[in-house]
Amino acid sequence: MPRDFKAPVNVSPLIRFGRWSFLLLGVTYGATRHSYLQKKEDRSKESRHQKIAEREARIAAEKKKFAEDEIKNLDVIFNPPKTVA
Repeated sequence: MPRDFKAPVNVSPLIRFGRWSFLLLGVTYGATRHSYLQKKEDRSKESRHQKIAEREARIAAEKKKFAEDEIKNLDVIFNPPKTVA
């Protein structure tokens, strides 16, 4: 059963102009905002990568120290010092 639709309404040129204006303003705002945020991110990215590298170096040093201590402890456990009686 086909449905009968009403005839489309002509939209006022003022409303049409307003819609297009807001669309273009939104696109312009989005582009400028993206540019601003991208520059801000680029500035912070370098310091963030530097902090990550420092943290990874500190963790690697701690792991190395822990492994050396563990080897020493295992050596003491499995090869106890001989006591002279």
